[in-house]
Amino acid sequence: MRPRVPSPRRWFGLLLAVLVPLAGCTGVPSDSAPLVVRTVDRAGPGVSQANISPKPGADPRSIVSGFLSAGVAADAGHSQARQFLTNAAARKWQDATVTVVDEWTVGVWTVTGSGATLEVKGRRVGQLDASGVFSPSLKGTGVGDQETFTYDLTEVDGQWRIDQLQPGVLINQSAFVRTYQARKLYFYDLSERLLVPDLRYSALNGQALGTWLLAALLAGPRPELAQSVINEVPDQVGRPTVVDSDPIVVEMPGTGQLDGDGRDRLAAQLAYTLAQIRFVPGAQLRLTDSGRPVVIPAARGATFTAVDFSAAGPDSVAPGVQPYFLRDGAVIDGIDNQPVTGLAGRGLTSVALRRGSGGELQVAAVAGNRFELGSPGKLSRVALPAGVLSRPEWRPHAQDAWIGVGTKGSIYRIDPDGSVKQVSITSPVGGLPPGQVLALRFSSDGVRLAAVLRGADGALTAWIGSLVTSSSDVRIDSFEPLTPARLVVSDLAWADATKLLLVAGAPNDETRVWQVMSDGSALGALNNFGLPGPPTSIAAAPQQSPLVSASDSIWTQQGTSWTSFPGNTPTAGTNPVYAP
Repeated sequence: MRPRVPSPRRWFGLLLAVLVPLAGCTGVPSDSAPLVVRTVDRAGPGVSQANISPKPGADPRSIVSGFLSAGVAADAGHSQARQFLTNAAARKWQDATVTVVDEWTVGVWTVTGSGATLEVKGRRVGQLDASGVFSPSLKGTGVGDQETFTYDLTEVDGQWRIDQLQPGVLINQSAFVRTYQARKLYFYDLSERLLVPDLRYSALNGQALGTWLLAALLAGPRPELAQSVINEVPDQVGRPTVVDSDPIVVEMPGTGQLDGDGRDRLAAQLAYTLAQIRFVPGAQLRLTDSGRPVVIPAARGATFTAVDFSAAGPDSVAPGVQPYFLRDGAVIDGIDNQPVTGLAGRGLTSVALRRGSGGELQVAAVAGNRFELGSPGKLSRVALPAGVLSRPEWRPHAQDAWIGVGTKGSIYRIDPDGSVKQVSITSPVGGLPPGQVLALRFSSDGVRLAAVLRGADGALTAWIGSLVTSSSDVRIDSFEPLTPARLVVSDLAWADATKLLLVAGAPNDETRVWQVMSDGSALGALNNFGLPGPPTSIAAAPQQSPLVSASDSIWTQQGTSWTSFPGNTPTAGTNPVYAP
């Protein structure tokens, strides 16, 4: 089944403007085309919104300040904010996109003929498009240059009102954090075995959120994932709806005609996506076709939950994920703190490990400029083009190992038979990545690849792309920077299918562990409490505590601080990894 790109014929036209919570240094979007026709009430049941309206006799500065404050309110169509506009401006103003600034400064108004002009200044953190897709600012450490937003005002019946303004809502970062939450749409990978999350952002709750999530799911994945995932939602003749009841009822015409596998996959997408409208896990759903319940084979009935499809969850992991690290060039088992038989004395500098179908340990290892592949008892050297080697990586749910070679951004994959193939890369910034690949890390679903790159100017940044697979080839699509230019990234790992942990340093600060979402949002630093020195490398896995090396010893996170691993005294080691 081929991935489907969203069709403009779809009924979807209700997708509303949404935002993302930000923490620490954070970013948002600037170039995505709006998909919204109009907005709907973003407040869920029981969510109160302060009533903000113009005060009689208010001066231009008070009007603009009130307009900005009202823009945060999640009322239908930003009706509160439109009260601060003239009738003509209220009809023309498009509120589908959102620009986030660190803080805004409202200037002093100046008289311009019969009107007034006032400037608001702020440094752009980013922007959200109308579909909830987030695009970060990649300047500096995630905050752009100061920008000026101009508001022209005129008097209407003796009261000042805004007559000219830029499209979209302007909001500051603190209001963003208070108001909006990350949401996930779920699509299938190209093998139709695993669900892949697609981050979006919304201030909605309850019924309004359910309607929005269903509309967004019907519209399909973000452009960066369009060639890497499959949407099992069938093309619609009628109009699907969702009702926030118990169970949650999804009416979707034509779904009764799907075969059993198709119904299961559709139900899995709906269960994982729409369960987010509840504050407790395990929400029950029911799919109907023209009011008639649709039987879901995996659930053995018409009522189902995400648990019925847990094997397809993007962060579903086999029990027994095990930690390892390096010491004196040998691989050390993190459980008993002993060298792995067959992997001592090899002078290894980095390693990737995983369990085979029979439980055997599979090894991809680098020792200086030598790359080896196999098992602890039998490692074979793989001939690669000349050049420095990155940390290796196994591709999840596949058989090949991946590695970066040289200083020009080349990435190769090695099949079990030892054959080496260069990976084709397409990028909106053009050509191969601009520099040496230092580390590669796949998301748990195997659909996204993150990498640390050293640019020609020496800058160390994280990049991310999506995998497009076929029966004969695998390529990286939409490979682009994830972190801002002045954040110096030296290593990274996936904590789950949407969150990465970075070893990185900001200007005038020591190296720390940072976190960032797969779309560049929620970028922020963690503390180094408990560490003997700055971290140098990191390992993470779903449902596991992260591991770091610091001062040539291994540490794990417990709460808000770090503690030695695996025992209560510092354990010598570097380059921790998890073997799923």
